[in-house]
Amino acid sequence: MAVPVFPKKYLQKVALTPKDHFSADIDSFLQHKPIHSVIFCYEEYLMEFIKANYKNESGRFWTADIHILQGEFQGIAVVGNFGIGGPASTHLLEILISQGIKNHIMIGHAGCLQKDLPIGSMILCEKAVRDEGLSYHYLPDEMFAYASTSMTAAIDRTLNSIKTTYKTGSSWTIDSMYRETADEIAYYSKLGIDTVEMEAASMFAVGQFRNVSVGAIFVVSDIVAFEEWDAHINSVDTQTALKDAFTVSARTLKNLQTE
Repeated sequence: MAVPVFPKKYLQKVALTPKDHFSADIDSFLQHKPIHSVIFCYEEYLMEFIKANYKNESGRFWTADIHILQGEFQGIAVVGNFGIGGPASTHLLEILISQGIKNHIMIGHAGCLQKDLPIGSMILCEKAVRDEGLSYHYLPDEMFAYASTSMTAAIDRTLNSIKTTYKTGSSWTIDSMYRETADEIAYYSKLGIDTVEMEAASMFAVGQFRNVSVGAIFVVSDIVAFEEWDAHINSVDTQTALKDAFTVSARTLKNLQTE
């Protein structure tokens, strides 16, 4: 059975919009300082690092912890601890978009499908295989959902300006990390897909549908391409690379705001 089950939904009026949903809780947003861009953070230790090392206003917004940066990166918000997967991520993304925020970058760990990419490798993700369900409620059937080309180019400029080693690549987005099979891993690896994670295709699809910029930087934290799972999620290389990805994201969003 295809997703969505009701194929004519792309032509239908929706019953509930993000703005409708948010209106009941709008005061909680207005208490915060203005935001022009958002970084989606999927690792709690990085949220704690940002809170401790960057001047910020912290609190809760909608389903997430939020750190609104001050000083050099004023107006950039970092959101985290809102859950994992496409539905949790895009639920928050939709609400942020409804507030007029158009620039978003997601950063996080990802499993690696290529044996030659070392732990801590940084992947600038430009497209994601839609092996999840949410994207099909926004876009008709197609293999890939695409990051914003302008945001990807902006991240690329930042990475090159600070001479950071990275690879421009792609990801395989799934709904359950516990259902990755050996044949699937071999198939996507042969196609040249670099990583596997649970959010990119959904986030890219919403970005495409809403005509906002969504980009992604992933850090290789474990390798699933070997016969046994090779995990380095808490390694120094992984954590250092993810902190670097945050810096790249913040600089990119700052540059976009001043251009």
